[in-house]
Amino acid sequence: MCDFSALTMNLTPEMRSFLRLHSDDDPTKLLLAAGRYPDIDVRWAAEQLMARRQIRTKLPEWWAKADDLIMGGRIPAEQCSSEQTARYKQKLVVGSSLCDMTGGMGVDSYYMSRGLEKTIYTERQPHLCDAARHNFAALGADNINVREGDGQSLPIPDVDTIYIDPARRAHDGSRVYDIADCEPNVATWKDQLLEHCHRLIIKLSPMADITRVLEQLPEASEVHVVAVRNECKEVLVVMERKDMNATQSTDGKGATKIHCVDFRSGDEIHFEYTLNEEQEARAKMADAADVTTGEGRSLYLYEPDVTLLKAGAFRLPAERYGLLKIDTNSHLYVSDRLVSDFPGRIFETDETMTLSSKLLKTLKRRVPQANISTRNCTLSADELRKRTGIRDGGSTYIVGTSHPAMGQLLMLCHKCLLMLLILLIGATSASAKRKKKAPEITVESMLNGVTLPSPDEWATGMPFVYLNDRINQTLMPETPDLNADTLCYKNTRWEFEGVVSEEDWMGRQIMSLRFRSPLGRIYRFATGRPMDMLADKDYHPAIPGMVAQDPITAANICMMGKEFYLMINDERVSGTDSTHIDKFVRVTVDSITTGTEHAPLRVWFTHPQGISTSFLSSLPNSRENSTSTAIQKFLSVKDPYLNYPNIKREDWEMICRNQIHQGMTIEEVRLSWGRPQRFERLTSKGGLIERWHYQERRVLEFVDGRLSRIARER
Repeated sequence: MCDFSALTMNLTPEMRSFLRLHSDDDPTKLLLAAGRYPDIDVRWAAEQLMARRQIRTKLPEWWAKADDLIMGGRIPAEQCSSEQTARYKQKLVVGSSLCDMTGGMGVDSYYMSRGLEKTIYTERQPHLCDAARHNFAALGADNINVREGDGQSLPIPDVDTIYIDPARRAHDGSRVYDIADCEPNVATWKDQLLEHCHRLIIKLSPMADITRVLEQLPEASEVHVVAVRNECKEVLVVMERKDMNATQSTDGKGATKIHCVDFRSGDEIHFEYTLNEEQEARAKMADAADVTTGEGRSLYLYEPDVTLLKAGAFRLPAERYGLLKIDTNSHLYVSDRLVSDFPGRIFETDETMTLSSKLLKTLKRRVPQANISTRNCTLSADELRKRTGIRDGGSTYIVGTSHPAMGQLLMLCHKCLLMLLILLIGATSASAKRKKKAPEITVESMLNGVTLPSPDEWATGMPFVYLNDRINQTLMPETPDLNADTLCYKNTRWEFEGVVSEEDWMGRQIMSLRFRSPLGRIYRFATGRPMDMLADKDYHPAIPGMVAQDPITAANICMMGKEFYLMINDERVSGTDSTHIDKFVRVTVDSITTGTEHAPLRVWFTHPQGISTSFLSSLPNSRENSTSTAIQKFLSVKDPYLNYPNIKREDWEMICRNQIHQGMTIEEVRLSWGRPQRFERLTSKGGLIERWHYQERRVLEFVDGRLSRIARER
C-alpha cells in the first residue's frame, strides 16, 4: 500500500500526461521501472491507476472525469459506496443541511449533498481531505465544506441530517461487524449526535445481524437493506430525534420499518415490512401434492431476494403473495399460479425428485449441466455437484431442499421466461410513466449478451468454424485416418461434442475438448488445463484454427446496418490499400463475419468516402491480447467530438485526418497521432519541454503543454 502522507498529491500537467499515457499499463510493472521516470512520483501514479480501475464500473460519473480527479488511494476506492447505493442514500436525507462524520473518499458526501444548501465533509486523514477538496471543486460541488479531524473530537455541527459510516476493522486489521466493535461505537454516541440533528443515518456492514442491531439501537425508525444484482452491499439504520418524531410508534423494535431494495440489471426490487408483521404472519405449508409436478399442472418455485433473507422476512412473503412454504426452514415457496411481482427469482418446475443414492448416480445422464443451489438440504451445492458430476452453468436449475412428508428433494427447474417478459414490459412502462432518461446506449450494451461462455456451458452440437486449410496438429483424431487428414477444411462447420478428462504423464486429470468434423470424425483438443478449472467462468480457450459461430451470428444481428463512429484509423483497419481513411467519422456496419481464433469478429463497414473495409476485433467482454482489440475501441455510438467541446472545429477536422500543427495541445496531438513510442522531459529557460518519439524517426516537442516543433531525427 502506498504511504500517501509521504507523497505530494499534486495533479500537475506532467502527472496528468503520465497517467494518460500509462492508463492501460500494469501498475506493478510501472513501479519496477520507476527509475526510468525520475521526475515522476511513480508510487503515487501507480496507486492512482489502481484506484481508477476500482471505480470504473462502481462510479461511472467519476470515471468519466477521472483525468481531473485525485483518488485517495486504492483501498478507499475499493471500500467506497457505489454510485447506485450513494444515490439511494441521498433519498434518505431530510432538511437542507448534512454532516458526513466519516467522509472517506467523499462519494457519499458528494451524492448526498445534491439539492442541499450546506454539506460538511469530516475526515481525520489529511490526504483524503486534500483529495476531497480537489475533487469536489472539479465536480462542481460548491456546497460541500471539508473539515479535517476526528469527528469524535471536533464539535458536532447543528444540521438536519448526520451520516456516519463506522470503520469495520479492528486494531489487528481483522474485520468486525458488531456495532460495539466498530470505530466509533455509535451505540454509545447516538444520543449525543441526535442532539445536533433531526435524522441520523448509520451505514453498517452487509454482514451485520439486523436483530442484534435493533437490540443495540432500539430507537431506530427504519432499516434499509440495499443490494446490487442480488449481492447485499450495505445495511442502513435511520434514527430520528424524539422531539421531531412525535408520531413514532412506541411498540419497540418490532415497529421498525424494514426496507429491502435490490438494484437488478433490468429492474428494482422493493419490499417493505415490520418485524411485527413477520412475527404475526401465518405461512401456509405445502403438502406433498403441492410440490409435485403433474400432467397439465404448472408448478412455480419462488426464491426470495437476498435482501429479504438478510432482513429475516421468511413467513411474510408467503402470506402476502398467497404462496405455500415448502418447509419451516427452507424459505422457498411454491404455487400453481404465476405471481410476477414476487421479490426474487421465479422458476418453473419441470420435475420434483426424491433425493437418493441411485438418483445421484444417474442424474448426470439426463442433466449433464445445471446451476445447483440448496436450501435446508443435507447436501451442500458443492457436495451435490461432486456426487452427481453435473457441470455448472447452462439454463437448467436444480434446487435441493426438504419437505416434512417427502424428505430430501431435488427440484429440476428453468427460469420463468414469461415472468422475465412481464418484468421487462413492466420496467419499460414504469420508465415511460416516470419520464426517466433512457439508459445510454453503447457498443458494449448492444453486445451485452454476445459472448462465448466457458467450456462447461457449451452445449452439445454448438457450431464452430474451422479457418485453416489443414488440420492443426493439436487436434488429435480419436480414430486415425490419413486420407481424411489431407482434406481441406477451410471455412467448414464443426460441432462441439463434450469435455473429457485425460490423465497426463504426471497422473493429473487434464481437460480435453471433443469436436466432430464435417466428415463425422471426432477430434480432441488438449487444453493443458486441469479438470478442476472447468468451472472457471473466465477461462475461454483459444482453439487453434477454430472459432465459435454463435457469437459471430449474434453480433451480426445486433450491428448490421447500424451507424457508428470510427474511433481508430491505423494498421488494424485493413483492405484499404493506400487510400486514406478519416477517423472519428460516421460509418455504416455492413456485416460481421468470421475473423481469426484470437480476434473472432471481422467487422465490415462503409466509410463516408465510399470505401468498404474491415477490421478484426474481439468481443466486448473478451480478454485482449497482442493480436486482438475489443470492438468498442473501434466503434462508438456517441460522436466523440462531444467529449471535447474545447477543441475548435477546424482542429478537430485535422485530427480526423491524422494531421497536426504547431500550437496544438498535448491532448489534441494524442487524439491525432496516438500515444508515442517513448517520451522524455527536459527543463529549459523557456519552460518544461516534453519530447515525443514516433515511428519513422518523427519527433514532436511540447513547451508547457503546447506543440512547438515538428521534426525528424537524423
